[in-house]
Amino acid sequence: MKKIGLIIFCLLVSGAIQRAYAQEGQFSVGILPPILEINADPPAKIESIISVHNLNDNSRDLNIVFRSFRPSDQKNGQIEYLAENKIEGPDPLILQKIGIYEGERQVSKISLGPFETKELKMKISIEPGAPIGDYYFSIIFISQAESLGSFSQSILPGGIGTNVILSVGKKGETRGEIVKFSSPFFLGSGPVPFTLLLRNNSEHFIVPRGRIMIKNMFGKDAGKLEILPQYILSNSERYMRDTNQATSSAQTSQTLLWPEKFLLGIYTAKAFVKLSENGPNFETSLTFVALPLYIIFAISFFAFILLGIYLRVRKRL
Repeated sequence: MKKIGLIIFCLLVSGAIQRAYAQEGQFSVGILPPILEINADPPAKIESIISVHNLNDNSRDLNIVFRSFRPSDQKNGQIEYLAENKIEGPDPLILQKIGIYEGERQVSKISLGPFETKELKMKISIEPGAPIGDYYFSIIFISQAESLGSFSQSILPGGIGTNVILSVGKKGETRGEIVKFSSPFFLGSGPVPFTLLLRNNSEHFIVPRGRIMIKNMFGKDAGKLEILPQYILSNSERYMRDTNQATSSAQTSQTLLWPEKFLLGIYTAKAFVKLSENGPNFETSLTFVALPLYIIFAISFFAFILLGIYLRVRKRL
């Protein structure tokens, strides 16, 4: 029994594993989908299509490499590759149960003609009684001119790949917490940046949902931010973004941004977070004060005038 889902929630990757371009147009290859989410109940035979596109008029020979990853310490969705052959998860042989097929033939390299597109099939075999757990790895198509020995643990230059999030068996209890919710206490004007850091203490990935509700000093609704659904891998932390920052240009942002520019008074912001469809749910709040600079200058100016008048009157008395 199996369930395979493709979703567009952002698991951000280092620049080399998105649509990749080497210097002087030497490497120009695209891939779909960029992310595969797979939930498998053992035993399972899983198949999924991966399309690789040569985007220029040069033929291309590509090696196929598997590499496990974990979230980077930046906590913004970027990933860090583990050493070759290192696996995180209960089954150290999991990558040996995964194959890439061109037609009916298992392959470890492919050739692409000018502007050619090839549809490959990824097959995963999960045996009965397979241990429950998550596995995170990339299927990377890399130029044969590149040397595996030259790769760092965070970037694979000259390559492009699909990130796979594989969850085997029934998920256990979802656990987590709001680690940090903050904003500047005093502001002269908007927009207002909020920092929301969530931690996933579960043994499986989660995709939290939620919102930030903002009220003014009269208790009236002043604004709302929807939290962008994003992967948080097992036992890791991630800064959240809002749905207005779903574009690639905002990929490394670590804040949610309320775009309101004119602000005046005391505001209360409350964050509501749901870690999964079945919970748990969390909420927390903060207060910030907004007073435009021109109002501060005006108040200071009139206060100075009043003080001068007071001193003159007092002197005459």
